Amino acid sequence: MLYLAVALSVALGACSSPKRDAAANTAACNALSKTLADQEQIFVTQAQTIRAEHVVLQDYDRQMITAMTNRRAAIQATKLAELSVTEEVAGCSGQQLEDLRRRAQEEMSNLRDYLKDFNRALKTDPDGVYIDTP
Repeated sequence: MLYLAVALSVALGACSSPKRDAAANTAACNALSKTLADQEQIFVTQAQTIRAEHVVLQDYDRQMITAMTNRRAAIQATKLAELSVTEEVAGCSGQQLEDLRRRAQEEMSNLRDYLKDFNRALKTDPDGVYIDTP
C-alpha cells in the first residue's frame, strides 16, 4: 500500500511541473482575457449600431439598457465579478486573474452607473424626440 502511495505521488509530481503549470495558467488567462475582449467588442458594436439609428430617444434608452444589461450578464458569466475569493477562474490564477477581476469589477460598476443614468433619462425624455444621428 505504501508503495502505491509513493508511486502515485511521484507520478502526480511528474505531471505537474511548475513550468507546465505556469504555461497552462498563462494560456488560460490569455483565453479568458480574449473572451472578455471579444464580449466587449460585441457590446461596443451593438452600442454603435443603436447610436447610428434614427430612433426615438426613449427607444434608444430602452435599447441601451438592454445592451448594458446583456453586457453585465456576460461579465457575470465569466465569474470574474463575484465577490467570493476564488483562487482560479477558468484555469486562470495569480496576478493575471487579479488584473482581469479588477477590470471586470470596474466595468460592472461603470455599467451600473450608466444603467442608473439611462433609467433616469427614460423617465424624463420627452415623447416624440428623435436621437440625432452622428
